[in-house]
Amino acid sequence: MLRELNYTYTPIVAFVIIAIIALALWNKRLGPTTLLGEAETIDAVVSSPQPGVLAEASKDIRIFSKVASGQIITRVVGADPKNPIALTAPIEGVITKIHRFPGDTNAVVAAGEPIMTVTAPRPDRIIAFLRQPLTFDPKPGMKVVIRPRARSRKTFDAMIDKVSPQLAPIRGALLPPGQTRIELGLPIIIEKIPAELALYAGEIVDLTIYPDDISAPTPAAK
Repeated sequence: MLRELNYTYTPIVAFVIIAIIALALWNKRLGPTTLLGEAETIDAVVSSPQPGVLAEASKDIRIFSKVASGQIITRVVGADPKNPIALTAPIEGVITKIHRFPGDTNAVVAAGEPIMTVTAPRPDRIIAFLRQPLTFDPKPGMKVVIRPRARSRKTFDAMIDKVSPQLAPIRGALLPPGQTRIELGLPIIIEKIPAELALYAGEIVDLTIYPDDISAPTPAAK
């Protein structure tokens, strides 16, 4: 009887175990994958086209001051003191770095030397890194669910817009806590951020990618 039971049920049990293992491997490779993403924004550097001395700027020009695109933020006195060169903000945003303070004794600048950095008010894309071993091949058009941390429980649908052709060092903010060694991952870019998703530059979000849910990317507007 034991021999008969063994012949009858052993293949069934073995099949069930193999099916469970195969399903687990399938879900791991082709099921949803969760990554950490970082919100990125545009940083525009203000520099002088020629060497000179920075003239004293307005009192409104300081760290974290808001500036409009084209607004004069300082002037450079060059070879012709009577005609200083006006330096303007290349984009609308906030001054996040002042490399050379206008009016200071250290205000001598060389041509092309960074003077200030203006950061756009809102991020325009999210970057994430698929860590090795790569469990699937990310492609533009794959569905992504964005989940902000702490501030909101809402989720937002998006899709992968770009995938890097090569691996790159994963940013420190996206590595496990305490990891200091350099690790390479495959960069994934999400450019079409939902308008209602109000992120801060550098904010970390959770991304769930669905490799089996892919659609044709929307063509860029001409």
